[in-house]
Amino acid sequence: MYTNYYPSSQLFHASVPLLMGTRLDALLFGEDPAALETLCRRMETEIRRVERLLSRFDAESALYQVNRDAVIYPVGMEEELWMVMQDCRRYFEWTDGCFDITRGRFGEVEFDDTNRTVFLKGRAGFDLGGYGKGYALRQIRRLLDAEAVMRALINFGDSSILATGTHPHGDYWPVGINHPFTGVSMDVMHLRDSSLSVSGNKPAQPAHIVNPETGAYVTGRKTVAVVADDPVDAEALTTALMVATPDQVENIVNRFKIIEYKIYE
Repeated sequence: MYTNYYPSSQLFHASVPLLMGTRLDALLFGEDPAALETLCRRMETEIRRVERLLSRFDAESALYQVNRDAVIYPVGMEEELWMVMQDCRRYFEWTDGCFDITRGRFGEVEFDDTNRTVFLKGRAGFDLGGYGKGYALRQIRRLLDAEAVMRALINFGDSSILATGTHPHGDYWPVGINHPFTGVSMDVMHLRDSSLSVSGNKPAQPAHIVNPETGAYVTGRKTVAVVADDPVDAEALTTALMVATPDQVENIVNRFKIIEYKIYE
């Protein structure tokens, strides 16, 4: 972790080159640099814990073990992962199936709410890639609130951002959105005690979001941005709106307490 403190502005900057597959930058304001550094290291520890919980690639993660064993027999889950699964069931239902952590095979999942187990039929499996960073930011916000940090900006690779309070010289945190293929500025979002998520194809990933209904990857240069109070709402909805039809979009966003959404094509 790289850290630096600027006494004149009371700005503490921390940067971690690789967390949940991307770079994390944290800007925190306060008078005690030692306390802010301790908080940033706690944030890093928490994000790594969330990654170990939700990664489908890490053989030691709880999710990996569910995917491995639940195709054979009903598997019980620890409370936190079970609650994440209930969250994802709700997103599936409220987005008309556009947010689907099984990539189109949700009908092959059997949840036993009484025994808190899951059984995967057919070729179903869970992928929380469109959920994890939002959940990590939700946890980070709890740490910031507990330490009474009034101004902070947490940036996960310019695609998942948490803003606490406002910029010290303005009424909001201005966060730009650039065209992923041209680099040209498309918009500036105004964040205040809110979260921004941005999803879309880019040159390095020209097709990486699956339409659950068709099983095909979303192609083209579409980009979706969502600002919401809850970083998980923002994260899940950008994925959902990438695959939603125009008729579905308004129905979906009206079911959530979001602040703003934009679709760029």
